[in-house]
Amino acid sequence: MSRKGFSRRTFLKGTGAVVAGATLGGKFQTQGIFAPNVVRAQDEVVMAVQDFAHDAIKAVLPDFEAATGLKVTLESGPVSGNDMLTKYAAAFAANNSPVDVLSDADDDGPIFYRAGYMMPLDDVIPQETWDDFPESFDSQIELFHSFDGVRYRVPHEFAIGYFFTRNDWLTEKDVTAPTTWDEMVEIGKMFTDAENGVWGTTDGLVKPALLYVYVAYLCSQTGGDVFAFDEGTAEALQFLYDMIHTHQIFPETALNDDYTKQNELYMADKVAFMRQWPFFRDVAKGNEEWYTPEKIKIELPPAGPAGSKAWWGGWGWSVPKSAPNPDGAKELIKFITSNEVVPTLAKGQSWFIMPRASILAAFEGTDDSIVEAMGVYAEAGVPAARPFHPKVAEAQTIVDDMASLFLTKQASLSDVLKQGQELIKALDE
Repeated sequence: MSRKGFSRRTFLKGTGAVVAGATLGGKFQTQGIFAPNVVRAQDEVVMAVQDFAHDAIKAVLPDFEAATGLKVTLESGPVSGNDMLTKYAAAFAANNSPVDVLSDADDDGPIFYRAGYMMPLDDVIPQETWDDFPESFDSQIELFHSFDGVRYRVPHEFAIGYFFTRNDWLTEKDVTAPTTWDEMVEIGKMFTDAENGVWGTTDGLVKPALLYVYVAYLCSQTGGDVFAFDEGTAEALQFLYDMIHTHQIFPETALNDDYTKQNELYMADKVAFMRQWPFFRDVAKGNEEWYTPEKIKIELPPAGPAGSKAWWGGWGWSVPKSAPNPDGAKELIKFITSNEVVPTLAKGQSWFIMPRASILAAFEGTDDSIVEAMGVYAEAGVPAARPFHPKVAEAQTIVDDMASLFLTKQASLSDVLKQGQELIKALDE
């Protein structure tokens, strides 16, 4: 079966005929209503996933529970890969998982697979589910969802840093959204009012992990390899330093902010534009007293030396090898990733919107801002590969620490680059 890669035609024009047709031989066909097996050994299966996704998941569970005899209990999952390692690594190592199915991130998944903590899914997830993904996902699935050719995780998120803008503010000043780094600085200065806590842009840069995310985002725009601490990494770090200290359009306090705080600042009318993950669209819409579409208009990322880019990655579903209810876990992950169920999840939470054939076919003809942005970004060639390192969490921590030293003026850029290269080299040995 041939599958199509990213293009605006794939995403927006004829998704049912083009994407799904390419997947299923010219005509989109479902495989029938998903029918899980009845599981009688235990009556509960525990799923850990971030809180904001619970409502969307609850909407699809009644049929599953009725068909299997299982009761699904949702627990609050960690919000970062580093938090995943902190919460679960010791339990997994002791062969005593507290959950049956979990949503885990790119930056912890490869560590768990290599440690032998996760259940292989090759005999669990049917081929029709894998065929629902575009061909362009293949390399990412092999790097971040597999180990030694065995698949351990099913992607449920297409995470790319969208550039959200206060189009209403831009219109008032008769300016357009910035298209380059220079324009982002110039226009950012037009809106910054530090005394009143208003900034051109911001992000969540708290350690662990979130500072790495933004530095890697800027590196995608320089063409740098963030784990090599190369010239492109230097350009990215210098630009972030300049936004904070030289141009002062980016609050230094962002180094202590997580995504919740970042979003709160934006929705408190304190930020003109920002990079953020797709879930922010629904967070903003949930703030009914504040939300209007022009307050979160998505534009292309301002281009750095290597163009308008943003790396993509995401979260996926896994089953710990020591799951208390392995039979129930297999049925739940098979159900929650099936071609019949994922469109409903995607309509319930933008975090679950992905360029899967079944999802795009379900959104065809609708006016959904995330699906539209996905197509625009694809056409413009924005998606860049997520940086990979086999010891991804440790490597990201090195980037976090080195970037923090430079941004807080505790070390020079040249010293940070040199020390970063030495630490990565030691990690590789």
